[in-house]
Amino acid sequence: MRNHGLANSLQSAQRSITDMIAEIARPTPDVTLRGAAVLAQVCRGIITGEGPTVAGRVHFSRSIDADDTALCARILILAGRAGDPVSSAEADALFDISTVASDRLDDGRFDDLLAKAVVHHVMAASGYDVPGRDIALAPTTELNAWASESEIDTEVRAWLEKRMSEISRGGAAPRTMANTISVLKLPKGLAVSNLFDMAA
Repeated sequence: MRNHGLANSLQSAQRSITDMIAEIARPTPDVTLRGAAVLAQVCRGIITGEGPTVAGRVHFSRSIDADDTALCARILILAGRAGDPVSSAEADALFDISTVASDRLDDGRFDDLLAKAVVHHVMAASGYDVPGRDIALAPTTELNAWASESEIDTEVRAWLEKRMSEISRGGAAPRTMANTISVLKLPKGLAVSNLFDMAA
């Protein structure tokens, strides 16, 4: 009976994440906000090692594994099916995940996804054309295949500076992002690498 109850609990949790994904799959004007909300659920699962996004597998708290990263990528791709660029809410949710995930168990895939998603948001918010998320965020797509040297909008710059200052010093994420976001340039001669130096 106890095992049956556990199985039902796991099935219920799995249905819960399935329902969340189904919500994102419906094209509505607030789809990116719903995508950010589901990414927040992933963040909670990473913090605690429990919940619908980690159901049915062993998951250590404060770690991000390949399944977590694949789920984040799936959420982002689904939320962008209508052609919307990565939103600030989604980028914020990814930064939050990066901040809480002190242990990376996905061979650098999340850092790659984070960097590409941030560049996608920053370029689009600064008025530049960006490819669809399915192309831009793919692990096989090099960032320099679609990102170009770009002047970042002042408000977007302030957002990026704030989020970069919150990343733990000495972590792999700042270095990875510094390398991949180096295609961007900031107003007044401030290089993107300087932002990452604050967190390195």
